[in-house]
Amino acid sequence: MRSVLAVLGLVLLPLSAFAQELLRADPPGWVESVAIPATDPALVAAARDGVFHPLVDTQTAWDGETRLTYFRLATEVIDRAGLESAATVSSDFDPTSEMLTLTRLEVRRGDAVISYRDTLASEIFRRETRLEAGIIDGTLTAHLQIPDLRVGDIVDTAFLHRSRPVLPEANRSATSRLEFSVPVGLTRHVALWPKGWALHVGALPDRVTHTAVPGGGHVRHEWRRSGHLPPPDESMTPVEHQPDAILRIGAWADWSPLAATLAPYYLADYPLPPDWEAKLDRIRAGHDGDLARATAALRLVQDEIRYVGIEVGTGGYFARPPEVVAMQGFGDCKDKVLLLRVLLSRLGIAAVPALADLDEGHALPGVPPALTAFNHMILRVDIGDARYWVDPTGSHEGGRLDIAPPPDYGHALPLTGPGQATLERIDVSATPGWQSDTTERFAFTFAGVFLTVETEYRGTFANARRYAWATRPHDEIGRGYLDFYAQTYPGIREAAPLAVEDDRDANLVRMKESYLIPAAALRANGLDRDFAFSAEDFGDYYPAYLSAPRRTPMTTGEPRRHSHTVRVFGAPISFNPPAAVKIENAAFAYSYSGTAPGPGRLTMEWRFETRDRVVPADAVAGVIGDARRIADSSGFTWDLAPEDAAERPAAN
Repeated sequence: MRSVLAVLGLVLLPLSAFAQELLRADPPGWVESVAIPATDPALVAAARDGVFHPLVDTQTAWDGETRLTYFRLATEVIDRAGLESAATVSSDFDPTSEMLTLTRLEVRRGDAVISYRDTLASEIFRRETRLEAGIIDGTLTAHLQIPDLRVGDIVDTAFLHRSRPVLPEANRSATSRLEFSVPVGLTRHVALWPKGWALHVGALPDRVTHTAVPGGGHVRHEWRRSGHLPPPDESMTPVEHQPDAILRIGAWADWSPLAATLAPYYLADYPLPPDWEAKLDRIRAGHDGDLARATAALRLVQDEIRYVGIEVGTGGYFARPPEVVAMQGFGDCKDKVLLLRVLLSRLGIAAVPALADLDEGHALPGVPPALTAFNHMILRVDIGDARYWVDPTGSHEGGRLDIAPPPDYGHALPLTGPGQATLERIDVSATPGWQSDTTERFAFTFAGVFLTVETEYRGTFANARRYAWATRPHDEIGRGYLDFYAQTYPGIREAAPLAVEDDRDANLVRMKESYLIPAAALRANGLDRDFAFSAEDFGDYYPAYLSAPRRTPMTTGEPRRHSHTVRVFGAPISFNPPAAVKIENAAFAYSYSGTAPGPGRLTMEWRFETRDRVVPADAVAGVIGDARRIADSSGFTWDLAPEDAAERPAAN
């Protein structure tokens, strides 16, 4: 059984394992000490978790290509609930490229100042917080615990990070938040920017002030945000429209320096083990055409190379040799991308590794070029005039490259060489990712109602169903679907086990459910007088309401397309279907229609498809209102007791 620490994704090793102690010293002479602002009651009233931060101060300077970052944080304990977090002081650092120094650790209690910088014991741990995701990055954490902390105390802490560049010019940038999800009295960032470097600054709101004063060999830039009171959170805000002020500065005018540095390594040729050369021979013999062979190579890397990332030091930027990755059977995104590129090259297929960001890829065009803008690597496969984006770290994916949905990462930087100065957009509009087509057939008989549910999943929805079928007990999945229908039809039971067919080449997963609602259950549970036919409430994709006018746009997420059809046979009444419904707006298109082909028969059809990924703020209220209207037509109930048509009530 795994230990609790492993479950939490933490590896804690003692100090002796690293043969180093936390350095303690005064800050360098270029660091400016700023007074902690007076407490603002309005900000304190909006604080969370028993603490308030009157000061967040970041100062950056450069010694050649080495970046020095001074970070100071003042935390006031305003309630007993904040004692634990305020008393724990820690800072992460990478020992392969960083040196960490504690320059201040004080507790301010009224007029008294208690200094713990040189006296309080410290511990240095290795905390692999992403171990469960298969990533080992070697980050260390310096940890100190303040004794006898009390409500009303202010903990004033500062660390100095001295960071060597892992790539040429990689440290000619800096990033820091100037606004947070909690109130802050004063946030500022001071950068002593070398005069010989160009300066590019990402967009900032007007509430952030900026000053620039020339110095000796630098220009002193200061960005300041005072009295930040965070507005209420708004769900589904696109990453490129996040309202918080985040400072991003850099020396690169475009992405070419980064592409020029990494491209030679990722475009070079590398040997492969003999058994992998044999795998390539089987791909050549078993698949015709570049599309089929490229797909087979992608599935080979996805299925046979498990995901493990050893990203210590330069391992965070340079892949291991494909021969090593293939022999060991594991690798991270960079390792798998380089291996796949070499495989495709052997097959005569052009492919280019590309840097991407899993979280903020859609925001990359607004970010000053810097190495830290990316956290992932994918591959662009070029076949004829078409370009296909693939992620070799994917699991249980299906479909040939021309029908498989591309990864929805927004933008990426192909490493084609020094001439690659711009990002490329990953277009996902041609192949909706989350697709399903469901048909429910209700056959009324003397024994009860036989319900057959047939669903086809495509795109990323098929990938998700394939993964679930491979990793969860099949009986558990079947019980989950039965429980879903039992909420609407009490007494329902399984007539046949859940059946699944997987056409991976077409990325099509078919699922068939078979149930019986016994006649006795119809009467006992009142279903004969109140029987429902319904589809999913597709309006659930959106917020249920707006409590205030929307400030930010709203994202609809990855493209989705659904259809749901109900067919009824042999019912004891003749149906009068409700009127058709059609809703269209910037976010989605939705429709419902119903027909009664004959006595005892009913056909109902629902269609839903997303549209624009980003909905303007002033259109969000209308979209949410339309989404609520979907529920009004997503299901109807009927009294199934036979009676004269002239007296029969309409559907509910």
